[in-house]
Amino acid sequence: MNPTRPDPASTDQVWTLARLATEFSARLDREWPALWVRGEISGHSRHAASGHHYFTLKDSQAQFSAVMWRSRAEPSPVQPASGMLVEALVRLVFYPPQGRLQLDVQRLRAAGRGDLMQALLELKAKLAAEGLFDASRKKALPTYPWRIGLLTAVGGAALQDMLKVLSRRWPLLRCFLLPVPVQGPGAGPALEQGLRRLAAWPGLGLDLIILGRGGGSFEDLHAFNDEGLVRAIADCPLPVISAVGHEIDTTLSDHAADLRAPTPSAAAELAVPEREAVLQLVDDLGRRLEGALKGRVQELSRHLDALRTHRALARPEARLGMASQRLDELETRLRLRGKQALAGRMEAVDMQGRRLRVALQRLQGEAAQRVLDWPRRLDMPLRRRLREDDARSRLALGALGRAMRGILDRHSQSLLQLEARLDRLEQGRLRQRMLRMGFLLARDEVGRPLATLRNLEPGTHVQLEFHGGEADAQLLRIKEHEA
Repeated sequence: MNPTRPDPASTDQVWTLARLATEFSARLDREWPALWVRGEISGHSRHAASGHHYFTLKDSQAQFSAVMWRSRAEPSPVQPASGMLVEALVRLVFYPPQGRLQLDVQRLRAAGRGDLMQALLELKAKLAAEGLFDASRKKALPTYPWRIGLLTAVGGAALQDMLKVLSRRWPLLRCFLLPVPVQGPGAGPALEQGLRRLAAWPGLGLDLIILGRGGGSFEDLHAFNDEGLVRAIADCPLPVISAVGHEIDTTLSDHAADLRAPTPSAAAELAVPEREAVLQLVDDLGRRLEGALKGRVQELSRHLDALRTHRALARPEARLGMASQRLDELETRLRLRGKQALAGRMEAVDMQGRRLRVALQRLQGEAAQRVLDWPRRLDMPLRRRLREDDARSRLALGALGRAMRGILDRHSQSLLQLEARLDRLEQGRLRQRMLRMGFLLARDEVGRPLATLRNLEPGTHVQLEFHGGEADAQLLRIKEHEA
């Protein structure tokens, strides 16, 4: 049944907003059946208790809020996530409590990635290839930090959560806040400049920096995907904790930071120790040190008692007296043995002297006898040696004569050879003078000099030697002169 349309001119018929919402929803059901739409998912969240999925479906010119009930999401092969480009079978419905149109998603299928997500993934791959996310670059957090820098927005709940946790866990800590925008145009460069400024602030002496903000949509957190901010985190000389959004949210800053915390409150808990735990540790160490000292003192006391009762230390004056007496006895025995040894040595020396005197007298007698026998012993060998020397001299003179004759023969032969060489040299000089004067030297085919024309015939080949060269020639005519 179609509802009666109100007359705009009538003031008697006034609809309630609830009736208007009901009529509007009914008309949507009749006139807008389910249809397929295409768009990019943004701001996705899943309700923890109900399991329903809430997100925004958008393109470059429009956007709609959307909901996918758990009963439809659980069996779906495609689970919604921010940045996905999807095709969705939807019904257009009106949500009266908030007075807005939204899409009731019946089915979902993947259509690729959205432009923003695609650019983000390409940037992530580029930075990962440069090693900015490597675990080897991560710096360890200080165990007991005293100064922490906070980089976040002033009015956000994230700042209050971090300050509350830090003051409760580590009251001795000093925090330094540098306010920066955490979303919207220009937030990424502002975060980068703030981080570099905070890390290089002279005299601040920070131990670490916490970079964070509360939860939000994919677009709200996009400032923490800024390339300049990611590079600033990787270059920061101080350890950096990234605490962006909720546990399900992940940004490029989380990958580049030295530690990623699921929430700002968790970042504060990870940054500082708990005061009570530190005090308990100090108490435990104190008790352990006290016990160790007591044990050592008891051990030394027992050792001292044992030394006191040791027989080596009992009546030390008596033991010293006995040792002194023993020393006197040893000294007396040493002196006695020294005297006995000296007397024995003296006796041995006297005996050796007597033996030497006897041997010397015997040697003197033998030497005198040899002197008396020397002329006789010298005469006989001398004659024999003279005869032997005469024979050897004769043999030597004969050998010397033969050697001299051999030397003279060799020298005579050498002189003859030299004379022949001089003759040849003289003949060569004479021949060269003759050649320079214009004469020729003729030889037959075998090189013998030709002094006459006898036995030569026309056509005979001869060799002609000139001054400075030779030439081969053939006789054409032979004419002998009369004598």
